[in-house]
Parts: sequence; C-alpha cells; structure tokens
Amino acid sequence: MTAVRQLVETLRARGIISADAPPAPEPLDERPWFLALLLGFAGWLAGIFVLVFLGLVFNPDSTTAILAIGLALSGAAWGMYFADRNAVFVDQLALAFSIAGQLALAWATLKDVNSMLLVAATLFGLQCLVFAVMPNKTARTIAAFFACIAWTFVVRSSLRPGSSADLFFDDNGDAKIPPLGEWTVLVGWLLTWLPLIALLVWLLRTESRWMASNLRAFARPAITGLLLGLALSGIATEPVTMLLFGLQSLGIRFSWYALFPLLSIALAVFAAYCAFGLRSFGLVGVAVFAALVHLARFYYLYGTTLLWKSLIMLVVGVALFAAAAALQARARETA
Repeated sequence: MTAVRQLVETLRARGIISADAPPAPEPLDERPWFLALLLGFAGWLAGIFVLVFLGLVFNPDSTTAILAIGLALSGAAWGMYFADRNAVFVDQLALAFSIAGQLALAWATLKDVNSMLLVAATLFGLQCLVFAVMPNKTARTIAAFFACIAWTFVVRSSLRPGSSADLFFDDNGDAKIPPLGEWTVLVGWLLTWLPLIALLVWLLRTESRWMASNLRAFARPAITGLLLGLALSGIATEPVTMLLFGLQSLGIRFSWYALFPLLSIALAVFAAYCAFGLRSFGLVGVAVFAALVHLARFYYLYGTTLLWKSLIMLVVGVALFAAAAALQARARETA
C-alpha cells in the first residue's frame, strides 16, 4: 500500500472523509510550470497556423463552412484529450486544434456583430464552455484565464455601451463620457474584480471538499486561471487603454485615474500571496513579474518630473527596507 492510499484509509477510519469518497488520484509526472507555460504559448501559435493552413487549403467562403471547421477542430481536440491525456505531443496537437477551433467559432459567430458587449459575452461563454468540456488541465487553465479577460471586457462594455469603435471617443474624436461619469472606472473595477476574488477565496477555503470529489479536475485549473487573471488582466478595465492610441498619452497630467495601476499591483500581490499558500512558486514568479509591469505602467502614467519620481522611488525603497528589517527582528524574537 502506497503512502497516499494509507493516508486516505486512515482519514476514512477517523471519519474525516466519507467512506464513499472517490479514491485518491494516481501520482502523475507533471511537467514543470515553465514548460507548461511555454507549451501553452506554443499551442496558441500552432493553433493560428492550423487555422491559416485550413483556410488556404479549403478556402471557406461562408459562415457555415467556417463554423463547421471550428466544430470539427474542437471535436478532434476533445477526442485527442480524452484518448491520451499524458502524451506531450498529443496534448500539444489537441491544444493547437482547440485554439484553432475556438478562433474559427468566434469568427463565424461574431464577424457581423458590432456590439462590444455581445462580443465579450460570447467569448466569455465560449471560454466557460471550453473549461467545462475539455478533459485536460492545461486547456481548462487557459480557458479560465481568458474567461477572466473576457469578463473584464463584459463589465467595461456594459458600463460603456456601444460598438468597439466608440467605447472611448465619439464620431468627432472627442472623449465620450460614460453614463456614470467619473465613477465608471471605480464601479467597473469593483464589479470586475470583487466577484473573481470572491470565487477564488471560496475555492481556496473549500479545498478540503472538492479535493475529495471529482470536482478537483475543475477546481485546480480554475484556481490557476483566476490567479493568472488577477495578476495579468487588470489592464483591461483601466483607463490606460488610451495608451493603445499612441505614445503621446504617456506622462498624462496626474489625476486619480493614474492610481489605478497601483490597484493592479495590489491584485498581483494578492495573487502572489495565494500562490505562495498553494506552494506554486511558478505562479508566485508570474504574479511578481506582473506587479513589476504594473509598477512600470504607473511610473510612465504619472506625469511629473524625473526628480519627483526618483524621490518617490527612494522613499518607497527605504520604507520597504525598514519593513524587511522589522519582519526579520520580529522573526528573531519569536524564534
């Protein structure tokens, strides 16, 4: 009897878990996080190439043909995931087919849609469907991550109704004032992240329940996707989207809008804290990198002189060193 099975039998004997609980999963040789991340990006790139190849070969000229290609690719991906879940090559091929299928389905469904809200809601629903259907941890993790990004656009486009061309500017090129005025940014931030944070906290606190059931195949990818979403997709709901319209927006005059990257830093730090609790040091690294990226964004958004920016960085650095020294002294006292 292995150590895992012996532990499960002991927990059952003491009544900690129910007698009819499913058996513990067999230990798998999981790939390192950095390799899984690289394979995920490679799968997206391969999916785009697959879709381009099929477009050149079959030259689909109707929405029905594109929809059929998307369904066929998605079905093939599901079949390969279900047939062999441990072969790296098969997993990558299935991921490429899945990505290509999702792109084809999105194109066939949304090519004539002008509503940004409908586009975002459809993509969010598509990612939720992929998360529920695909029998693969990597595919579910990627789907959960992109569902977080789609959710940010659902909230933002709900508060800024209209097409993708007039979310921020009207026909004359002037800034478009949303219905809630200046409160739109704050309300959008709260509506975007509070539900995701609540879902993440609930999954972490109920870990003992879903780990002893078949839900563990969904909960763990959901947690990873939520952590990635909290760390990386904060930029989607912030007013710095205007940076996409040109570098002349850098160094805008300081206002409370420029403080929102600091909230993104807080989200990334919270994601790092949760990842550390899960002992996932790869996710901790991703969250720390995201926090540094948000800090750089804040640095360039804050329109002031380099002298003031240097003084701010100096004060923050001294405060961090003082906090580190205080934590070390407290650790020595409690040791």
